[in-house]
Amino acid sequence: MLKRANLLLPLILLILLACNNDDQGSQQVNLLFTEDNLIGDWKRIAEFRGQPNDSLGILEPTEDLFTQFENCRKDDMIRYVKAIQQEENTYFWGIGEVACHNQIPNSFIEIGTWTIQESGKLNRFYSDISEPFVVVLLTSQQLRIRKESGVKESEGTIYEFTEYERVR
Repeated sequence: MLKRANLLLPLILLILLACNNDDQGSQQVNLLFTEDNLIGDWKRIAEFRGQPNDSLGILEPTEDLFTQFENCRKDDMIRYVKAIQQEENTYFWGIGEVACHNQIPNSFIEIGTWTIQESGKLNRFYSDISEPFVVVLLTSQQLRIRKESGVKESEGTIYEFTEYERVR
């Protein structure tokens, strides 16, 4: 009986370790670009200019825009809320733990509405203005979007990216 327990214990530990690694791997899997996968609170963690013609934002950025932000803007958030029945999806701008002058920490302000397509096109609307973005990466914990149109320069088109981590 003791020999059997000695053989089973390493096997059980290997199974538990494999399950733990699967959980970590599932956080890195690119999800479908759907409303259900986008809803939630996303804290901004990076903003950068990509390399020319790097529409996926996978190459080393040419300029880190995030370091230029005031500390009170570095933990800003976006909250995507899915519509109930016939209403439109709404999004909110959130102020993080560190608030700028005349702001309230951990508060949200409704900005407008949003839609997402399976192709990854994300549109945010406010005051009759449409802000088109492309979702480059969407996992259970990470979101990276870029402006739909970039800036044409002599070396090619350069896009700006914003990266978020899921807060809830």
